Amino acid sequence: MKKILLSVGIIASLFGADKILKKEEAVNLLKLTPIYYRVKSQLDKEVKIKGVEQKDFYILTLQTPQGSGNIFVTKDKKYTILGNVFDNKKHNVLTPHYKVNKDIVKKGVLFSFGEGKKDLYIVTDPECPFCREFEKKAKNNPIMKEYKVHLIFLPLSFHKHAKDMIYYILSSENEQEKIDRFHKTLSGDNSWKKFTPTKEQKENIDKKLKLSIKAAMELGAQGTPSFYDGEFNEIDREKLLK
Repeated sequence: MKKILLSVGIIASLFGADKILKKEEAVNLLKLTPIYYRVKSQLDKEVKIKGVEQKDFYILTLQTPQGSGNIFVTKDKKYTILGNVFDNKKHNVLTPHYKVNKDIVKKGVLFSFGEGKKDLYIVTDPECPFCREFEKKAKNNPIMKEYKVHLIFLPLSFHKHAKDMIYYILSSENEQEKIDRFHKTLSGDNSWKKFTPTKEQKENIDKKLKLSIKAAMELGAQGTPSFYDGEFNEIDREKLLK
């Protein structure tokens, strides 16, 4: 599900290059906000923080295993804004720019399919209804033939069967069967209900899934499905399938 945690970024920064904040600077800014008291016990554990300075705002990004979201702090540090910040002239959403660690992302790819010349990274959850909706639309959409698709799983905490589905999909040692199980599961097939992973399978898949979740966090995925091109720039779903 395209779950919005704190804000949604769609388009590149409106004000040019961002100044990346040091971690200590980002934490000190967070301490000024009411959000700090909700997450301070989880910082450096479940919650990671980074930030940028722009012309009119500081933008802090909080990353969790369930996705990431942005907090806006005004330059005078008096106000915190949750939600989208729009440019009234361009009608664009203000978003931060962070350099993506490509190695982290690539290590989190669980399998790939497609023969296209362009790379497409998809952060998905097999139980997510929006991911299933995309699967249905993409199946017969000719534009998808242009891509080689790389799958990254981000099982959301409120989808209680997501990990069971992932165990079923990834348990096969045959790459084509993984792909087939993925498509069938997103199309509503319930074969995963009859599958019970062995202890060894579960431990092995959990290790891979940990890298996949880390990749989703590195990309700044704010929910599922999220889409990124070969340079790890986010792609709007509607533009992808137009």
